[in-house]
Amino acid sequence: MVAEITDYSAFYEALEAMDKPRCVQLARQFLESGVHDIAGLYANILAPALNTMTDSESGQPAAIWREHVRSGIVRTVIECCYPFVLAERDASQIAADKGKVVIVSPTDEFHELGARMGCDFFILQGYEAIYVGANTPKAELLQGLTLERPAYVVINAVNFYNLFKIQKIVAEIKERLPGQRILASGNAFYHDPELFRRIGALAVIRTPDDIRKLEEERS
Repeated sequence: MVAEITDYSAFYEALEAMDKPRCVQLARQFLESGVHDIAGLYANILAPALNTMTDSESGQPAAIWREHVRSGIVRTVIECCYPFVLAERDASQIAADKGKVVIVSPTDEFHELGARMGCDFFILQGYEAIYVGANTPKAELLQGLTLERPAYVVINAVNFYNLFKIQKIVAEIKERLPGQRILASGNAFYHDPELFRRIGALAVIRTPDDIRKLEEERS
């Protein structure tokens, strides 16, 4: 626990200073040393650092500019972790044979780092994860799902105002692609434990444990 606090403080300090090389170096050190695995790095260091920065500077001059710069740094850190994601999956002897998962954020949803981390969680569990990204038009989403025919599609929402839109998207997916399994992710779903059901999703995915639980329930 003490090590986690120390590591978080070091990363937070580097991110606050917008020191991209230091942030990448620290993340690699955490993983190479075995002090943190991917899930621990994402959940205990990257996500809290981003959330703390956003809360602490809300309303201050250049807050949005600084948030965008730091988000770009965290995105770089996540991409640099990809070789570690594959190595961790292989070390766990998990075969990448569970099918495809598409992770996507709808139109006007620009907060995507949580969804990007979730993509790696699915890879760790043996899925071929296709990360589409933010602000994806509905027509393109439907065409992509028709093309890929994934085992799951994960629809991400951080902005509460996008929930009504997502409900309509889910209904259209079910109409066009009967049997398509739909999951939800993002902060917009975390405050109401029944919200995902009301929009037509099977579950909310936040951690690797959520993915494992989903598999157990469907086995």
